[in-house]
Amino acid sequence: MRIRTADGGFADAKIENPLQHGGLRLATLENGVRVAFVETGSGLRFTVAVDRGGDIVEARYNRHSLAYLTPNEIVPPSPAYHNGMEWLRSWPGGLVTTCGPESIGGPREQEGVQTSLHGRFSNTPATIESVIQPDPTRGRNDMAIKLVLRDSRMFGPVYEIRREIRCALGEPVIRILDEVTNRGDTEVPHHWLYHCNLGWPLLDEGARFIYRGRAEYWQVPPPDGGSILQPLSTAGMNRLKKVGAPLPEHAGTGERGMIVEVEPDRKGMCRVALVNPRLKLGVEFTYSSKAMPRMANWQHYGPRGSYVTALEPFHGSLLGPAMDSHRAAFPRLRPGGSRTYELTIRVCDGLKELKELARHDGKVTRAS
Repeated sequence: MRIRTADGGFADAKIENPLQHGGLRLATLENGVRVAFVETGSGLRFTVAVDRGGDIVEARYNRHSLAYLTPNEIVPPSPAYHNGMEWLRSWPGGLVTTCGPESIGGPREQEGVQTSLHGRFSNTPATIESVIQPDPTRGRNDMAIKLVLRDSRMFGPVYEIRREIRCALGEPVIRILDEVTNRGDTEVPHHWLYHCNLGWPLLDEGARFIYRGRAEYWQVPPPDGGSILQPLSTAGMNRLKKVGAPLPEHAGTGERGMIVEVEPDRKGMCRVALVNPRLKLGVEFTYSSKAMPRMANWQHYGPRGSYVTALEPFHGSLLGPAMDSHRAAFPRLRPGGSRTYELTIRVCDGLKELKELARHDGKVTRAS
């Protein structure tokens, strides 16, 4: 499809360099981290951290930032962060942080292994296989970057992840396609999560979440000193779907949220979002319920700076065997076996698009 100008002509007749529309720029930051800067020509622009698994960090739409960013910046990957909670020292935040492939969630002993926070993926550098630039003069508006990385050790497990990030000129949409393969010779655990982090100004008082389904509530620290899973009424959980002011109890590590089995549409797709009616802006995430049967809605409304939420579709278990009895909590991947995932991110601009998105909203009920 050729891009038309205001006078009804074609844009490619008025430019000499396709990058005037948009495209990808590969670069290396001062600290040595490789990145790709992506301009879609739709108002959506973002940064891919190649040395951090190809995750998406900064993301903006027109004048508004979409993603939450930590104080850490984008730092070089290191195995030092694969221990306990040290992941937090290198985490840049960002629109999409991928967690896995062996484990997700907090540090714990699981299947005889001591796991670290959210696994090793985001501290693993990727290899760039190819870059496809758009060229409207040749009828090509698509752009893509293809990456491959390995999370491996001698005697296994050996995980190979092939990632493709796709966009098209003039569309405020990002598509992430991942294939995770067990290249070892023994069966291995496999958990996968997209930690989609949203911050101010999109996240603000009066914004609201779009999703529906069956949910469990969690709170940290737990008020009774026991399990982080806590009973909460249906009305209480539905109140969490409206964003509130910063909370004093969320200073430090205080947080809350829900784990939701999102009700998919007729095609088996889950559509979840955060919308800000005041800005007339929203960000929608679409994924297959078969690939990722649950989603976590993390809320950390810190009183000074760390005001953040995340929508986190996942496969596997966030909480570990002591607290998770879900039927799909502890999957394994056979030798040579693969699982594929696709996450589509779309910016919704204007009341018409927000109204269409609201059709996918509904109540959450307590999981039995």
